[in-house]
Amino acid sequence: MLNYSEINQMLNQDDDTAAHLDSLYTAAINSYEGLSRLSVILIKDDQASNYFVRDRLAAECNDELFIKKVNQAGSIPKMIKSKSARVVDDLAELTSNPRNLFLLNQGHRSSFSYPLTFKGKAIAMVFFNASELGFFAQHSIQKDMLFLSTVIHSLMVRQFENKQFVDISLAVALNMGHAKDPETKGHLHRMERYSSKLAYLLSKEKGVTHEFIRRIEAYAAFHDIGKYKIPDNILFSNAIFTPEEREVMNQHCTHGVDIINDVLGYFPSNRRYVEEYRFLINIILHHHEHFDGNGYPMGLKAEAIPLEARIVMVADVFDALLSKRLYKPAWHIDDVIAYMTEHSGTMFDPDCIQALISNLTYFIDIYETYADE
Repeated sequence: MLNYSEINQMLNQDDDTAAHLDSLYTAAINSYEGLSRLSVILIKDDQASNYFVRDRLAAECNDELFIKKVNQAGSIPKMIKSKSARVVDDLAELTSNPRNLFLLNQGHRSSFSYPLTFKGKAIAMVFFNASELGFFAQHSIQKDMLFLSTVIHSLMVRQFENKQFVDISLAVALNMGHAKDPETKGHLHRMERYSSKLAYLLSKEKGVTHEFIRRIEAYAAFHDIGKYKIPDNILFSNAIFTPEEREVMNQHCTHGVDIINDVLGYFPSNRRYVEEYRFLINIILHHHEHFDGNGYPMGLKAEAIPLEARIVMVADVFDALLSKRLYKPAWHIDDVIAYMTEHSGTMFDPDCIQALISNLTYFIDIYETYADE
């Protein structure tokens, strides 16, 4: 049985959410030898993605990245709608799908799952697995798993609430910038999805984490926020820029950093989330750096360019070429790929281009799903 008092004391420590989840997992497996896995799956719009995984039977799965569309006829929407726990005594009796087969192949035999909500919306799912059939059938074990799920819910809600005011302020800044930006709202949605998909595809090669994917999806749309400070006669021009106009336009990267600093300046330093801030600034400041060092504003080269900026650059150019703009018609997909291939290793990170081209159908699907109206 769990030591509730010890767990409650642990939560009073000023650790981040992942550290708390690690401690909860350790407490759980120390109390129950049959427990084999804990995972927290984030739910956003129509996507489910891993936030935290600890697997006693397969430690290599702790860094597993899992992103998929939520099947509205599947089990997750049903669990969310029920607002209650689900106990499965034998995973083999569930409808066969890749996820269940994956768990069974690792040696997991039963499960306990619980939906987490925040302000009436589903934000995550908690899954416990055990290596024994019928492990969660006992009422006392269900009670402990429900307690752990409630604690995890508190942690996730606390994280959401702590970031909420900062995120709202950033969202207001983004909306203000977008109100003047000639690019479409569809472009912003596509940037989120392109960037998170590229990050996912690069996960093994580049060591991308769940947190990296969450951040790049959250912040990719901010890449051009600095255009808010570009004069209208340049921003809305459909002519080729003069060298002087190009220099002014190129300043949108540093303008973007200034805007974010202005927003975050209203918050105490302990509420600015240093790692989140650095990630966001990297995207805004460096998404026009070229892989060969000939980009701007700092002329960074290759690996010196933050990975998040390299990914966002590829996503941004891909969408810009594929879309109609004030200064150009939409390009055919074959011409887009030819251009990006030609500039692989000069403008673009070759690994990003390889991931894009090798999985082109995913990106075309994103473009069509979030097409401009």
